Amino acid sequence: MCWCRWAQFRQSIEEIDSKVQALTLNQDEVKYRNHIGGGFYVSVTSGFPCVDIRKFFLPPQETEVRATRKGVAILLREWAEMKTVVNSINNKYVALGTALPCYLNEDHESQLSALQCHDCYPFCQLPS
Repeated sequence: MCWCRWAQFRQSIEEIDSKVQALTLNQDEVKYRNHIGGGFYVSVTSGFPCVDIRKFFLPPQETEVRATRKGVAILLREWAEMKTVVNSINNKYVALGTALPCYLNEDHESQLSALQCHDCYPFCQLPS
């Protein structure tokens, strides 16, 4: 996971937490998917008791991304421990703990340069 993806993941933890809580309490139908960079997404979905971090791809001639087998499913009972591990990593590796999502960098100031970012738009095919 690159640093900007780690930063995106870190920024999503609070929202993931709220979806995990809704899933645990069976409050509503939960269908959460958040792009964290490259082709990677974090998902929390009713019927699946886990936080799923997975690589997606865009099949040719299609408009909807699909999950690959490359990823990890963190069981709900392990999610609290995962947050502790994230904090430990952030404290031990300062560069990761202070990393910013790539969309906050100067190279995203124009729309064209942002669209050329493979982390933000991994499935975007700009004309040459």
